[in-house]
Amino acid sequence: MGHTDPIGGAMPLSVGQEGLWLLHKLAPDSATYNLAGGVRMEPGPDPEVLARAARALTGRHPMLRSVYVEVDGNPRRLVKNPGEIGELVVRDVPDADDAELRRLVTAEAATPFRLSEEGPFRVVLWRRRADAVLLALTHHIATDAISQWLLWRDLLGAYEAFAEGKEPDWAPVVVEYDHFVESERALIDSSRGRRQAEFWQEQCAGSAPAELLTDKPRPAVASFTGASLLRRLPDELSERLKRAAAEQEISQFALALGSLQALLNRWTGQTDFLIACPASVRRSAAKDVVGYYVNPVLVRAVFDRNAPLGEVTAAANDRLRQATARATYPFPLVAQAAPGAGPLFRISMTMVTTDRFGSEMAGAAAGVPLDVAGLTTTYLEIPHLEGQCDITFEVTRDVQGLTLALRYDTALFERDTMDRLLDQLIRFMAAAADTPERPVSRIPLTDAAEKRSLLALGSNAGDGS
Repeated sequence: MGHTDPIGGAMPLSVGQEGLWLLHKLAPDSATYNLAGGVRMEPGPDPEVLARAARALTGRHPMLRSVYVEVDGNPRRLVKNPGEIGELVVRDVPDADDAELRRLVTAEAATPFRLSEEGPFRVVLWRRRADAVLLALTHHIATDAISQWLLWRDLLGAYEAFAEGKEPDWAPVVVEYDHFVESERALIDSSRGRRQAEFWQEQCAGSAPAELLTDKPRPAVASFTGASLLRRLPDELSERLKRAAAEQEISQFALALGSLQALLNRWTGQTDFLIACPASVRRSAAKDVVGYYVNPVLVRAVFDRNAPLGEVTAAANDRLRQATARATYPFPLVAQAAPGAGPLFRISMTMVTTDRFGSEMAGAAAGVPLDVAGLTTTYLEIPHLEGQCDITFEVTRDVQGLTLALRYDTALFERDTMDRLLDQLIRFMAAAADTPERPVSRIPLTDAAEKRSLLALGSNAGDGS
């Protein structure tokens, strides 16, 4: 596969991008695959300097100024010139209160992209009298979690440089995304690719997706609507989890994943099931490239309820290591080869570590304000990626500890159910750290306060109250 002219040439997509393009065509009015992040800036930034920074950002990252079309029935990416798309939009809302501003930002984050006309990137600034909120919104076809932080690092870095009369001190981008597309195609056609395909066939054979009983009937067509719950773990618990993972010689993510597997076993009774774990397939040469470098890998859980929780997390660590070693094989091809018409997963879990983005951005992810050219800049969590599958768990590890996010399909589940699920996951993670020898079947699903409440309800029912 030859190298394609990056300006004006029609470039092929990766297999993952092709899958997202198909989903976009099936549901063009859906914002399910929007990725959003925002910052509050006090006082507000200079809009002309910010517009220049945004244009420099799209100039540096061609993926942000690409549009998606079909050529002879095949999806392709066309790169536009800087300034054609992805320009800063400024909206003055001088008297908006915090609630109104949050509503405006959330509504923008939920606005679908027109990938063939406007591309996959929007940057919007809402200005009040004393501060402003800046939203950077992308479609997943162009970015992944790492790309989102690269985007913010480069955008804020460019603003600071331009505000000080300098040019951005960016490390050069040494590869382009189409190199990844070429290497993926080469893998598929190789003996190594065939061995990976065989591994995934064996991984799926005889198993089934982990699946919770829904609160509402499953609609015939996916709704692609969702909501998010966030839990910041106490610092003391985050430290216990970190220490326990090191002592058990497993990763912190494997500890969380094994805890989730054990909890799902308790909720569903399933003893052989699959969970998807989106894995980065980004190589070091592409460390500064904005692009879609993520591939879901399936992690199988096979255990009985009498197994100690530590055994479950150790098995999760081993299976996760095997899966990520074969993460480069495109998941859509795994799904195509699988027997049956249903999905291979309905629940996923991923982990994002922010330390790779440098100390300043890692601090920002933890809520530590940045000084950007004299502006106090605080990162805002914006709901996004909701409704992709039944339930998605996201573990973020920053310099201060762990945050858990649960994103769920609101057409299937009530918030109370998801609140309970997330609380119980944290309880199982604490058990994995403190009592890994305890059998999965003996881990309590309720705490003392909840037990008292349930007993009181039972007592009232018995009294005829």
